[in-house]
Parts: sequence; structure tokens; C-alpha cells
Amino acid sequence: MFERIKGLFMNILDLFRTYSIKDITGIDTNLTDEMYNSIKLWGEMMSGNAPWNEKAPPCGVLDQIAGRLDMLVSREIGLEVNNPAIQPAMEHINANVDKIVDYIALLGGCIVRPIYSNNKLQYETLPLGNYLPISYDFDGTLTGALILKQINISNKKWLLVEEHRFENKTHTVSCSLYRNINGYLSKTSLADCPQTADLTPVYAWQNVNQPMIIEFRNHAVNKIDGSNTPVAIIAGAEDLIKAADEQFERMNWEQKGGEMRVFADRDMFAKRTKRDGTTTGVKMTPELNRLLVQVEGDGTSTGKITQHAPKLRTTAQNEMLQQIFRRIELTCNLGKGTISDMESVQQTATQYNGGRAELYAIVDKIEDEIETKYQQCANVLAHMAAAYQLGANIAEIKVTWNNDATRKDETAAKQMALQEINAGVKAKWEYRKDFYGEEEAEAKANTPEEPLAADPFNFGV
Repeated sequence: MFERIKGLFMNILDLFRTYSIKDITGIDTNLTDEMYNSIKLWGEMMSGNAPWNEKAPPCGVLDQIAGRLDMLVSREIGLEVNNPAIQPAMEHINANVDKIVDYIALLGGCIVRPIYSNNKLQYETLPLGNYLPISYDFDGTLTGALILKQINISNKKWLLVEEHRFENKTHTVSCSLYRNINGYLSKTSLADCPQTADLTPVYAWQNVNQPMIIEFRNHAVNKIDGSNTPVAIIAGAEDLIKAADEQFERMNWEQKGGEMRVFADRDMFAKRTKRDGTTTGVKMTPELNRLLVQVEGDGTSTGKITQHAPKLRTTAQNEMLQQIFRRIELTCNLGKGTISDMESVQQTATQYNGGRAELYAIVDKIEDEIETKYQQCANVLAHMAAAYQLGANIAEIKVTWNNDATRKDETAAKQMALQEINAGVKAKWEYRKDFYGEEEAEAKANTPEEPLAADPFNFGV
């Protein structure tokens, strides 16, 4: 099991320099050394602080992967909530579903923790690394976790550790506070910090059917240590992503090195005295300074000016980058064209559609996870609503997925829709609703009225 902790994803703990979490809290986590190191690396990559990023900044691979998945899920999801007491919190979760998708893709998972604060139901989303798994049920449900929060007030620092455990229909939360003194932690009372002074050290939710924290996770097999701890979609592609960053840095370096330069003797730009006694010289504008490099010379050489304009290997360099992108797509099962340039390789329509199918297979898994865990969030929020007398314990929600407009070949879909309109089986306003994103009333209002057909029996008499 993982023992020595030297830091977490959001730099919460540069605190465990001498002791492990188990040494201080007596609690063992569900992480091995290998698993922890992977989570740490994914977090560093996500924040642009991977070990190689100082020399080779991120080239946008992770942003492209997460952004593509975000876009598809956000455009396809719909949510209806029938309990006004939980509706604001559930709709807020749904409005920020892109954050959940990011964490699933790039870190493996996150937890949503419903809370009651300021007389209303709210929640917080914590990525893997800011919570550490303790235990899982046999079906993969997270039943125990440590939530770690760093608190900074003026020059004082604390670490709040919340231990969550679910067993026998009871969810127990134990809170402990540690003072950070010169990078070392020592346990102190909750009253030592103004933000934790009013916290209850231990409390429990009784008669609940599930944990009060909900883990949204990637359901890929954990090949790192075989545990139930979720793994990122990018797991196994870390070295390829590093190679992409480094290749992009080489391309930038070569582009900079290939900038046009003019090397000329310095004496050519010395001020000269005119007949009237005034001096004149070349005015060095910023643009000229960027182009011109002055070198020492006596002005007698015939080769006073030398141009430097090397031929760039742009095509070859970009092709290498595209090859790395395609290897990342293959390793992560993302499908061709998710991050690579589709125009850089000849593909048949079947290959293109196959790449889209692979991407949508991942999207479908994420959407299935979101639908299941949305219901669990609603269950917890409804239970809390009843407990705090905010409303009934009704967790009825409906998650819908509108994927027709995002997954079809749009050109082919439009042609099919026009044929259906001409055949009289589809209304014109439905075309605007499907392809312009308009609501039904708006689409009908924006659709011109059909002129009345001429009456063949009206002879104008």
C-alpha cells in the first residue's frame, strides 16, 4: 500500500515530508505506490506541470480530448427534475457536467459531495487526488474515502481530513485537523482554525441506502494495480503525450530558428556627418531590429551583407506530430480524427465512420455513468431536503440524450430531412428545430407559412 505522500494533484500536500497519511491518521488508503504515482502524473499533466512541460509546454492534446468529450456530452444531455427542493442543485450539477467529464477523462474520476450550507442544498466536486479511496463495494461503489482540504489564513496553514465510510445503511463522517508548521503536520483541535471551529468532529447519516458521496468514474479496467481505483482515459498514453509535447516544441524551435535574418557590418549603420555638419544614420525600428543582426567589420569587404533564410521542414515535422497523435488515438481507443488532422491521411468513408464509432463508444460509457450517478445525487439531495425540512424526499428525475444531431453525418441528415419534408412526413419547422437548435415554438414562428394551393374549381367568376 502507498505509504509516503509527498504531494497531491492540487499541491494540497507538500506537507507529508516525514510521515505518511497512515502514520498521522491511522487510516490506510486504497492506493498502491504505482496508482498514486499515476494519479499524481495525470494531475500534473492536466495542470500543465508535467516533468517535461518546463522545456516542452503542452501542445493541447489533453484539452482536445476533454473538449471533444465535453462538447458531445453537453450537447446531448437533458435533465428534468420533479422535486423543486433539489432542482437548483441538480440543474447546477448538470450545467457543470463538463467538469465531471474532464475529471473522468483526464484523472479517472471525481466525487460529488452534496452539502447543506447557507440554508440551501449545494454540492462540491472533488477530483481524484483531492479524495483518496479507502474501500469499494463488490460492485465498484465507493464506500470509503478521505477528503483532504488545505486551509490558508494569513500565514497559517491547516489540513482538514474528512474520513467518509458507508456501512450497514449508515454514512459516517469523521473530521480531523492538522496544523502545518514548516511543512510538518501535527494534529490539533478543530477550534484551532476559524473555518473549522463549528464543525462536528463525528456525525452520521442513518438509514440511507447508499453513500452520501457519489463517485463519477471511468469504467476502463485498471491495468496499473488491478484495484477498483478508476484510471484516466489517457492511461497508457502518457509517454506518447510527452512525445507530442516535445515534437511540437521542436517544431516551434525550428520555426524560430528559421526566421529571416540579415547579417551586416556594424559600420554600415554608423552615423555619418553631412556637409552642413549634421549627422544622419539608419533608424532602427523594432521590425528592423528583429530582422537585422549587426556584426563587427571594417567595411572594406565586398560581402558586407549575408542573408539567413534556411528551408524549413514543416511538412515532415507536422507529419511526425500527426503520427504521434494517431498513436495516442489508437492507445486511448478514441478513434481517428479526434485529435489528429483528418486531412493528413487518406481514409475511406468506412474508416472515418469507424473512428467516429470508437469515439462515441467512449461517450456512451460516460453518458451511462452520468445517468446512473445523477440518480444517486438526486437520492442524496432528496434525503437531505427532507432532513432539513426543505421539501419531500422525492428523487424523481429524468435524464434524456438527444444524440441524433451530433452523431449523424450532418449533410446526409439534412438531405434526408428535406426528402421527408417533400414527401410530407416531416414539417419544415422540425428541420429548424433539428439543425438550427431552435425550440418548437421558435422554429414554428421562424418558418414561413405555406401559400394556399390554388382552387382548381375557382374560375374567377
